[in-house]
Amino acid sequence: MNIEYRWTESQFIRLALYDFELGPRSGRGKATMWLVIFTLIGLLAINIAHRGFTYSVWDLVLIAAGLCWYTLRGTLMKRMFKRAFKRSGMDGVNLKYSLDEEQLKIQVAAKPEHTLEWKQIKRVIRTQEGFLVYPGPRWLPAARIEDGRTTEELAAFLQRKVVDYRDKSQHKLKLKD
Repeated sequence: MNIEYRWTESQFIRLALYDFELGPRSGRGKATMWLVIFTLIGLLAINIAHRGFTYSVWDLVLIAAGLCWYTLRGTLMKRMFKRAFKRSGMDGVNLKYSLDEEQLKIQVAAKPEHTLEWKQIKRVIRTQEGFLVYPGPRWLPAARIEDGRTTEELAAFLQRKVVDYRDKSQHKLKLKD
């Protein structure tokens, strides 16, 4: 089974967002969000405890900072991902993945082919648009499957080959571009 495509900014952002929301470190993002929320609530509670229920400008600043962070975090994250992609110098690079019974072969442009045996692949996460493969993450877009194969065939193959296979195809990205 082969998957071949040209690496673009939109594919990188999709990979990064899916990895952020579903990948092994997704718990960190949620923990950070709750930490910021509880910190701001705690600071507001301390201010109210010391002054009573009279508000000050700093209370409004804390509330405004929290609301701004919560509403703008997706935009800031996408901007950060776009910046990282531009710095990578990978725009327009051709990627080819060849999957067979023994291994996953990865060809990036004219560089030497890289091979991963299936036992080296720790996790695969199926999304609506493709598959995240770890270590990496590497992105296998479902729309680019060649040889007349379907997404379901690729999913069944990966599920058979990788111990930690997770189907998150019902997950919708919260941060659409």
